[in-house]
Amino acid sequence: MAILSRMAKLGIPLTVVAATAGALFYDDIRGRFSVKAEQPTVSPFAPLPPTFSSPSDTDIFPRKKWHSNWDSRDPLSLVDQEEYNAADPASRKEMLQKVKATATRNIFLIRHGQYFMETEEKNLTPLGREQAILLGKRLAQSGQKFDVLIMSSMQRASETADLILNELAPLPTRVDSILEEGAPYPPEPPITDWRPKQKKFFAEGSRIEAAFRKYIHRASPKQKQDTYELFVCHGNVIRYFVCRALQFPVEGWLRMSLGNCSITWLVIRPNGNVSLRTLGDIGHLP
Repeated sequence: MAILSRMAKLGIPLTVVAATAGALFYDDIRGRFSVKAEQPTVSPFAPLPPTFSSPSDTDIFPRKKWHSNWDSRDPLSLVDQEEYNAADPASRKEMLQKVKATATRNIFLIRHGQYFMETEEKNLTPLGREQAILLGKRLAQSGQKFDVLIMSSMQRASETADLILNELAPLPTRVDSILEEGAPYPPEPPITDWRPKQKKFFAEGSRIEAAFRKYIHRASPKQKQDTYELFVCHGNVIRYFVCRALQFPVEGWLRMSLGNCSITWLVIRPNGNVSLRTLGDIGHLP
């Protein structure tokens, strides 16, 4: 206390002294003031210590790296390996440049309109036809020139495509049965009212995967301009394509819902990066 008394005589408040050494309090038992040592106060402006050095160093943020050569169209995958290995550095660079994609593909995946589920043909209902016409009008009013329309061979898809084409400027069209509806992959979690047999997933899933590899990939090196491509097909096919293109777990495809005549827009960049611009857009429907 002698120190505190001398400080008081010098005009230094006891609270200042307490702040340097700890907290000043009155000890009822000893009948005197005491100083209780405390942990130093951290300035609110001081940076907080990091809880981890980086996400990759912990399992707090588990993640799977993006596979940049997911479509096997990376330039190094397209050159002749023996010729490439034997070439000098300048020749190697030239070889890779020749097979490098430079254009972007815009892929519009369109689900067909509402259809009669109880009929064998499963053709469009009057509402389904109206949906397809409204979709065609929206595409026409967008002002975008489309390069091609590829449709599933199933009737509900071909009817939808024909009604869309009536609203657009003429463009090349193709029909491909590989885009038909099917069971792409056993969903997780499973649902009770739709349980195809394993052989159905095995057969139809292989076909839908083949369709993905055929149509969903970066542009050819020969393609110099960006393209805008329409695909009129089915809900299961589109949802599987989205999972595969974004490298999401394919067993989660059934967690998404797509309305009739909805637009799902995938963008594939020359470097293989993929983005989803819209999923199941039905803004054109009342």
